[in-house]
Amino acid sequence: MRFSLFLPLLFVCALSIGAGDLTAQAASETPAATSRDFTRFSAKLPAGWDGEERTGFRSGNDEECMLILGLKDEAEDNYRALVSIFVLPNEKGATSENLAQDLTQFQADATEPQQDGHFWSFSGEPRTQGFKASALTRVNATKDMVLIAIIQDPENLGALEVFDSLKGLTPQTRELLGK
Repeated sequence: MRFSLFLPLLFVCALSIGAGDLTAQAASETPAATSRDFTRFSAKLPAGWDGEERTGFRSGNDEECMLILGLKDEAEDNYRALVSIFVLPNEKGATSENLAQDLTQFQADATEPQQDGHFWSFSGEPRTQGFKASALTRVNATKDMVLIAIIQDPENLGALEVFDSLKGLTPQTRELLGK
């Protein structure tokens, strides 16, 4: 009787250990996100993601910053997921809520902006875009600066996690991110 109970228990233990080994092996084969620093931000980018930063992109003012973080397809022709971040001077002294309300006009079928932690957020379909996908837009404004983030990820490839991993490297961007 003892032997008949021992054999199934041994079998269950072997399966448990084997499954644990497979899980550990799969986790070790999945590349971890790597931290990448830019001028104003640091982000954890999963395997395949890359980023590009441009300052002065609109008026030549160095306070302006555009950070594009994305995952391209295998041919490197099109994005599969994209996080576009814009930091601009708050020339009109807009509040986060007012700015989010104003930005909804640039998206089709935009939802009503809602307070979302440190940001005001809404969803919609950007009217002008190089990457055709609906977007989650997050906005925050201080008296001096504005942060607008447009997150597009139709396949759930980690764009929200990339945005959430952002760290400000300057006092202004830390304040805009609320971190």
